[in-house]
Amino acid sequence: MPHKVYFISSRADSRERNVKKYRRMLRELDFGRIITSGDLVAIKTSFGEQGNLTYLRPQYARLVVDEVKRLGGKPFLTDSNTLYAGGRQNSRDHIVTAVENGFTYSVTGAPVVIADGLKGRDFRTVPIEGRHFSEAKIAALALDSNAIISLAHFKGHMVCGFGGAIKNLGMGFGARSGKQMMHSDVLPVVKPDECTACAQCIKWCPEDAIALVPHERADGKGVKVALIDPEACIGCGECVATCFEGAIDINWKSDPAIVQEKMAEYATAALTETRTKFAAINHVMDVTPDCDCLGWSDNPIVPNIGIVASFDPVAADAAALDLVNQAAGISDSALPREGSGEDKFGSIHKGIDSTAQLRHAESLGLGSASYELVPLDRAETEED
Repeated sequence: MPHKVYFISSRADSRERNVKKYRRMLRELDFGRIITSGDLVAIKTSFGEQGNLTYLRPQYARLVVDEVKRLGGKPFLTDSNTLYAGGRQNSRDHIVTAVENGFTYSVTGAPVVIADGLKGRDFRTVPIEGRHFSEAKIAALALDSNAIISLAHFKGHMVCGFGGAIKNLGMGFGARSGKQMMHSDVLPVVKPDECTACAQCIKWCPEDAIALVPHERADGKGVKVALIDPEACIGCGECVATCFEGAIDINWKSDPAIVQEKMAEYATAALTETRTKFAAINHVMDVTPDCDCLGWSDNPIVPNIGIVASFDPVAADAAALDLVNQAAGISDSALPREGSGEDKFGSIHKGIDSTAQLRHAESLGLGSASYELVPLDRAETEED
């Protein structure tokens, strides 16, 4: 039987207010099925990178926090440290970034706890029967929590096609060393004739694997361009995302789907202790072409759609992906004119079939891409 995926649209008026609809969705989903009084409840989200403006609004986190508290749970907001250099590479900087982006106790009603410790080394090894891994390095907090709620901003991703609940769990709860293992099939390559030597990629590389070197262009002019050392590169892909000139391509060591499959295996491992005490909420709004880990935000590729929620992370992602593909594309965006149809993320991130994560997650028993969409919009006059 398909899992129910509850849906509220982004439309609102004086009777169908955003907050009122959100609370209705949470009550219909019924956290009481997964939360008991005294539970330590991890609300897994992303606090956004410094300079990014389209990460999930902290006010939405407050609504989830309030519902958890109503049921007697003890909520906290969490994410693990990043693999790349930036404002979230260690828990001190990570918390500062969270606070600067609005995730303060006064706004959300819950503290921020970084899942894998000060330097990303607080993890445990979890056995898993996967196609690529027999064990996964999962942030200890994920395994110690009594319940987990994935609160994700659904958007595009340069390596995975899109990021939703599966990515929020797999990449999000993978320890830094685990993230490196998931990215091991990515090999970025600089196109020297398009490089402007701005050095943005050097700034964001966590392994100092990029340097500016002399290069002679086709016209005979000598310039400096970026060069990536393949022996030092760990495949995090940040250089690809931060290149404003589009001068860095991903040269896949193997099938691009493998990174997604590895991520699905890590997502499965992350729910080792909480598979029956889990819920996923995907915000299908501000659907940017790339991840919130970037220090900027491009235009959304579709109009705001709404929010989906389910106890099944695969169903939640499948529903969100379908809603994006069914929506009209925005012309003033990264979406190519010919890519406004059935596979919007695929038209932006060429060669990436983002449904690979759904198929592999299904094969692992994480959930099902078959779902029943339950719309919850309606006109009401009573006050909450």
